[in-house]
Amino acid sequence: MKLKELIKDLKVEKITSHSNPDILGLTYDSRKVREGYLFVAIVGSKEDGHRYLNDAAEQGAKAMVIEKDTVFAEKNVVKIVVKDSRVALAHLASNFYHSPSKNLKVIGVTGTNGKTTVTYLLDSILKTAGYKTGLIGTITYKIGERLIAAQNTTPQSLEIQNLLAELVREKSDYLVMEVSSHSLVQHRVEKIEFDAGIFTNLTKFEHLDYHRNMKQYLSAKLLLFRKYLAESSKKKKSAIINLDDPFASHFIKAAKKNGIKPITYGMKKGDVTARNYLPTELGASFKIRTSFGNLQIFSRLIGKFNLYNILAAVSLGIAERIDLSVIKKGIERMEVIPGRLEVVDCGQPFKIIVDYAHTASALKNLLLLAKELSFKRILLIFGCGGDRDKRKRPLMGAIAAKFTDFFIITSDNPRSEEPASIIRNVERGIKRRYRKKYRVEADREKAIRQGLALAKPGDLFIVAGKGHETYQILKDTIVPFDDRLMVRKILQNTEWKP
Repeated sequence: MKLKELIKDLKVEKITSHSNPDILGLTYDSRKVREGYLFVAIVGSKEDGHRYLNDAAEQGAKAMVIEKDTVFAEKNVVKIVVKDSRVALAHLASNFYHSPSKNLKVIGVTGTNGKTTVTYLLDSILKTAGYKTGLIGTITYKIGERLIAAQNTTPQSLEIQNLLAELVREKSDYLVMEVSSHSLVQHRVEKIEFDAGIFTNLTKFEHLDYHRNMKQYLSAKLLLFRKYLAESSKKKKSAIINLDDPFASHFIKAAKKNGIKPITYGMKKGDVTARNYLPTELGASFKIRTSFGNLQIFSRLIGKFNLYNILAAVSLGIAERIDLSVIKKGIERMEVIPGRLEVVDCGQPFKIIVDYAHTASALKNLLLLAKELSFKRILLIFGCGGDRDKRKRPLMGAIAAKFTDFFIITSDNPRSEEPASIIRNVERGIKRRYRKKYRVEADREKAIRQGLALAKPGDLFIVAGKGHETYQILKDTIVPFDDRLMVRKILQNTEWKP
């Protein structure tokens, strides 16, 4: 593609040449520059792409998009100065791949909790309806039946546009994607033509290490409806909103302001509601009421939080005019989501669940569900991530103390922090009277071993925090670690007495 065509809709502050070279590829990573590429210098939290302009030029870059009007050695490179390189990258990527989101339906799901489950449910419903789908989220990126390991919940705009282009080439009908608050603020979803936005929930003390306060966090989430869905050129757009969430009115207002009539869902109030919820260890049965008819559903996804996720998926199905019988079948087909209430069965006389609950609200919801079921005791292994909001740590300690019979505090992904320091933060939330119902073991493998040794017939043993993850981040080292595999490894040589 010619450079002038590529930058046609960029807000350029300065350009150093009128030459119009062929651009063979885009990248924001100087190590990936090849002959004929355009390099976009992004200022990140740890690195500044402007430091690598000479490297990019030496490797064959023909043009560079920069925020800082920096002097560099190579004179035959077109230098394009913009106000915001992240915005520019999104526009460039969309142009380079010929605006692929215009050629398929794109559904964005945002919220603190539930994004992954909702996207999996939607993928199942749409596939049941006969559509060809793609998925972008925390666990994986999916192109048809091809799976790609996820690096971020929502990747950079360049990767998203590349995935969208692949979906178009595969003649896909839909992309269902998780949209994180970081991605909304960092313009990663800029230039995506959304057909629908779904809001699941917003909980306090989450991601405030990045957004600083709840007002900023709420504003970030609202961007999906205020900006990206509003700017989409799609003719028929939908906004699906959890009416029971305390912040629902903000999202309803944002949708209506942009001419989108919201579809709301909730337990008792909304366009889509639930009745007669009955959970068991094997699953949950319930009735869903809609203006198009009622559904009687049995789902293996238990818990009130999963019922909300199902209501969100049903609401989108209705917005897309999918038959209720197909929606029902798509929901009931979804038996397990990796790392979400995932059962590990090695023949032991107690139940083991591995779950991704790594926020205070998610952990509380998980343990409240456990309380609803008929187990003798609830045992919990959990930790808190390093380099993340410290305010939630004592909250999670208080929740573990209140809703379990015994728990072990361990490491999650400590990152640059000392595990012992993180654990002390967690302990600050535990009242003195609970001090005998827990222990500390910073080594996650040892903590799981100790917990399993305490488990007795009829107990529920929960390993929380990492779910589907197959690694642990210790300082600047990433080591293999999968809670599910670790549990199986420990139990494989254990003989259980009847």
